[in-house]
Amino acid sequence: MTEQVQDILIYAHYAPPYPSASATRMLSLARHLAHKGHQVKLLTSQPGPLLHEGQQIIRSTGRVGLMRVLWQHKRCPILISSPPGTPAAEVAMMARLLGYRVIVDIRDPYVSEALANGDIKPGIATGVRRWLEHTLFQVAHGISYVSEPLKKAMDRHFGRPRVPQVIAPNGIDTDIFYINLRDRQNARQELGLTTEPVFVYVGILGGKALDETFDALASALRQGAKLLVIGVLDQYSEPIKVRLQKLTATLGVESQVVWRFNASLREVAYFLNAGDIGVNPLPGTRSYCLPVKTFEYLSCGIYPLSIASGDSALSTMFPDESKGVLCTNWREYSLWAEKLTTRIDDVRAGAADRAEFAKQFDREKANKVLADLLIQSRSV
Repeated sequence: MTEQVQDILIYAHYAPPYPSASATRMLSLARHLAHKGHQVKLLTSQPGPLLHEGQQIIRSTGRVGLMRVLWQHKRCPILISSPPGTPAAEVAMMARLLGYRVIVDIRDPYVSEALANGDIKPGIATGVRRWLEHTLFQVAHGISYVSEPLKKAMDRHFGRPRVPQVIAPNGIDTDIFYINLRDRQNARQELGLTTEPVFVYVGILGGKALDETFDALASALRQGAKLLVIGVLDQYSEPIKVRLQKLTATLGVESQVVWRFNASLREVAYFLNAGDIGVNPLPGTRSYCLPVKTFEYLSCGIYPLSIASGDSALSTMFPDESKGVLCTNWREYSLWAEKLTTRIDDVRAGAADRAEFAKQFDREKANKVLADLLIQSRSV
């Protein structure tokens, strides 16, 4: 029997207004639940406003602050977004011990996958983090994944958990991401752009092979194209930004790169209208990745230029080359970048079709799945 729950907590390490994938997904779910009459609060230990687009955000300080919030709050379902895995596991354990119904939403594996791929080295600290990752699956009453390939990857690492598991697919908020010619003209003017082809990257600066991406795009940029970077900037990514800016100078394309940082989600959607080709670099060792920026690009009519392994989940994403292309090496990526800039009129002519194609990836599908998992009977 289904319970009608009126109080729900949603924990994410990063929360609005910063447009990280986790914050975006959790805010969308919060809006969905609130629309159905539930009292929803976002919980995070990161600083920022206590209200965003009408959504209440509880901001605590560190582990002690999170424990205090969980201790004082009415026991209710809590959705915990991961990664990052260590804080997610700690919050999950606290909440389970205190009597909450714990649902874990896995967007991306972290320690176990990085260890298996050689991205991080084994050691005591890594062992502790992997143990925490494992407990995240053990303490959950239910688990959601953004894709079936991701679920299979986690099953290989930890075995199949004996709790309900669902797929809540990545997607877009179609009421936020849109294609609009007037906004395209205004955004381009605001960014100092005219008629040149514009590549665009949106997201965090770390862990996305942006050094290789900038190098692969350099030839197209030297021929007159520009690159718009809409990045998430904090104390950890500041050194990465500095390194990337030095790299653009070394490559001789410094004047061709336009930077915007920490835009709100609606600002991101607005600025995306200025772009033509979406930069979508994925780790070649993580074939399950199907990042939300792929859908955001498409919804704004942008052509996704992706790089990933040949067996990537993206390999079946694009029904034909008018919707997007997947490259498997940087040489191919660079050649496609140049090719698209020489065919920019054709790329732009297909924008409306790509925006229409994107409608099938409405995030409401995931919101309904997550809401059902949160609100079901506590008899599990």
